[in-house]
Amino acid sequence: MAIGSNSMSEPLDRCLITSVSCSCNALQKFYLKKSSKFMLRRLFVIVVASFFVISSAAVASSDDSDNKRDLKYVFPFSKVPVTYSRDHLNYPATDVHGCYARVLAPTSGVVFDVEAKDLWIKEIDAPGTRGGLTITLHGDDRVRYYFSHLGRVKVKRDDRVEPGQWIGVMGSSGNAQITKCHTHLGMSRICPQSEYKVLQGEIWPWKFLDAWLKGINKSPVEAKNRIVKASPQACETAAAQD
Repeated sequence: MAIGSNSMSEPLDRCLITSVSCSCNALQKFYLKKSSKFMLRRLFVIVVASFFVISSAAVASSDDSDNKRDLKYVFPFSKVPVTYSRDHLNYPATDVHGCYARVLAPTSGVVFDVEAKDLWIKEIDAPGTRGGLTITLHGDDRVRYYFSHLGRVKVKRDDRVEPGQWIGVMGSSGNAQITKCHTHLGMSRICPQSEYKVLQGEIWPWKFLDAWLKGINKSPVEAKNRIVKASPQACETAAAQD
C-alpha cells in the first residue's frame, strides 16, 4: 500500500501491514506523545499568565492598602466633656480643652515615641520641648497621631494599642504651663526621620473629631494622601530645619 512518507501516517501503515486486528499501539503512543506535548505547552502558558495576573493584583492591592483596610476610629477623649477649636495658629492642628480628660487611641497602631518627662524651660523655649509630655502613635492607617501637653502617659514606646485604649491624661505640660490645661492633637504623614514641624500637624483634625464624636467611622487617609502628593518633600525639609 502506498501511503506516502508523511511521518504521522507511518504508525498506521505499520498496523495495517501487520494485521487487520492490530491494536495499533504504535499509533496510540504516537498521538499520546503529541497530545502530551501540546497539553504541557498549554499548561505552561496558563501558569505563566496566572502568575502575572496574581502578581499585578498583589501590587495594586499593596499600593492601595491604606484605603482598603477596614479600620475602626473612635473619639479620642473621654470621662470629661471636652471642647475643641476649628482653627490653629500657623499650621493645621486642634487644641482640645477639658482638663484631666482621658486621652484614647483614635485607631489601632503602634506607639512610636513617648516623652514622659517635661523638659520645657520657659527661658530657653526649645521648640522640641514645647509639647511637654507627649505620645506619638503610628496608626495602622499610616497616619501619625501626636498628642502633647499631657499630664500623664500610660503607654511606652513600641506598645501595640487598639481603638479607644486609654493612653494618657490631658494636662498642662510643656508651654501649656503658661497657657491653660489642654491637649494638642496633630495629625500627619509618617516621616522616616525625626523632625518636629510636620509632627505638629498637617491635617485639620477637627473634621474627623466631629465625625468620630457622632460615631461615624471617618478615615483621614485620603486627606493625608492629598497632602503628601502636594508636598512630597515635607519630611526632608522639616528634618533639615530642626
